[in-house]
Order: sequence, then C-alpha cells, then structure tokens
Amino acid sequence: MSTWRPPAEAPPVPWPRIAESLRRPQLGPNPHKISARIPEDPRRAAVGVILWGDPAGARKLVVAQRGYGAPHHPGELAFPGGMVEPRDRDLTATARREVAEEIGVSEGLWELGCFPDGVAKARVRFTPVFFRWEHPEPRFHLDHELEQVLMLPLAPLMEAPWTIERLERHGLALDVPRLELPQAPLWGATAFILKAWLDVLKDCSDLTPGAN
Repeated sequence: MSTWRPPAEAPPVPWPRIAESLRRPQLGPNPHKISARIPEDPRRAAVGVILWGDPAGARKLVVAQRGYGAPHHPGELAFPGGMVEPRDRDLTATARREVAEEIGVSEGLWELGCFPDGVAKARVRFTPVFFRWEHPEPRFHLDHELEQVLMLPLAPLMEAPWTIERLERHGLALDVPRLELPQAPLWGATAFILKAWLDVLKDCSDLTPGAN
C-alpha cells in the first residue's frame, strides 16, 4: 500500500457546507447509527472531531496518535474521546472533557453538531461530536499516552487514496476504509466514521459560502 503524504495547506471548506454535511444524515432513515455492528457494552462514549480553521472555513482536521506505551490502542490514530462519566451533562460534555484531558484543548470550541454513532472495537457505541476551532496558534498538551497530534488538511482528505479493508468481527463482515499516512494507518472505527462523513461532505459540494 502506498503512503499518502498530504499537502501542508489546502483551501478552506466553507462552514455552511460543513453544517449541511451534519444536517443531511439526520434526515435519513437511521439518523442515530451508522455502523451495522451491535454494541454489547451498555455504556456510551463520545469523541471530539475538531475542525480547525478561520472565518473562511475549515482547513484542517485534528487527529491524535496515541503513545506507543499507552495501555489501549498504542500508536493508533484516533479522535480524542472516551467513556461517559457520571459528572458529564451530556455526550457533548463528554467529548469536551476528553478533548481537554487528552490533547489540552479546552477553550474556543464551538459545537457544530453530531454525526451518526459508530461502534468501536470494544463494542461500545460512540457519538462523534464536531467542533469548530479558530485558535490562531493551535497548541496541544502531550503526555506519555499521546505520541503527537496531527492536523490533516481537510479538503484533500476527500480525494485521498482510501482503500477498503474487509474485517470479520464477531461473525459480521465489515468493509472498513483505510488510509496510509506516514505516521500510521488511519483505519478502524475512526476511519469508518471519518470516511462516511467525508462522503457526505463531498456530496455537499454544490453549496456556496452563505448558503442556507
């Protein structure tokens, strides 16, 4: 598999187009769930999908690479997130807390909406919560469980050389997208959700800035 090396910069994706990509799935026949997998764990989880940009639109997607000494999924690329805790008001609060704990971003996050839920390898249902972030100098807090934070240009991700990997999980065959990056492959539940959203976003290409 060839490695995709994304460009350092790319044109912004207008915020109205981002908003439309999160609205459309809510109008479909199954607005709250995108994966065919059945969660076995009754607990819920949330991840923060941070879109960094400026008033012109979203320019980059924030993805964390877990440390190679991390107790869970070492070295893997994923959105910051985790399990709901009793003190969390809702799933958005869970995503905000996890983003603050994992990568040190706690201010300037503007909630955009949610995408239909996925199911992680641990058979836990998780909700992707999207945030708009316009900090002029993005900085992250790294610890022993975090190798680095990647900021991937958003627009090129829609045209990147994704491949499909057939996985067997608990008797269920799943076609999971995979993208080879220099740091590590982007795959699993993170890639499943990301590629599904990118496909919707690409279909919203007829929108122009200022569209309703």
